[in-house]
Amino acid sequence: MASVGGSSKDTLTLNLYPMLDIFSILICFLLMSFSSDPVSHDVDAGVELPESSTIVALDEVPTIVVTKTEIRVNDKKVADIQAGDVPEKERTQGAIYPVFDELKKLADATKRLSKNIRTDDPNAKGSTGALTMEMDKGHRFKLMKRIMLSAQQAEFVQFKLMVQKELH
Repeated sequence: MASVGGSSKDTLTLNLYPMLDIFSILICFLLMSFSSDPVSHDVDAGVELPESSTIVALDEVPTIVVTKTEIRVNDKKVADIQAGDVPEKERTQGAIYPVFDELKKLADATKRLSKNIRTDDPNAKGSTGALTMEMDKGHRFKLMKRIMLSAQQAEFVQFKLMVQKELH
């Protein structure tokens, strides 16, 4: 108890229990929302990733791997790379047809599965949306653009580009 003013008859009491309850709830919330486990992803042996100083967690989404010699979608080889590009016979209107074909199969399978999911979230149904791209840093942007166009035509419009953490 603490006295206020000059007279000892007037005392002010401060109850600390509600304040301790608030702090303990706040600490529990912060501990529960903190995650120290980043999503790990094995990098293909034929890919040398570019470096970056920003790290964002990866979601579980389809992966396109572009090595120096081939393009794979979810570990399935879909196209060869010759002289830094895909052969012209595999390209259609700037896109790479085998990449489009494989991603379209994934998108259709995702849509079929999502029809069976009952949810009130309008974003959860029928959206394929995102994929992760792992590409060797020696490739030209033209090849990346062809792959992104192929994915966009297969309804994948968000790209997560894998990079290597910059070492200091």
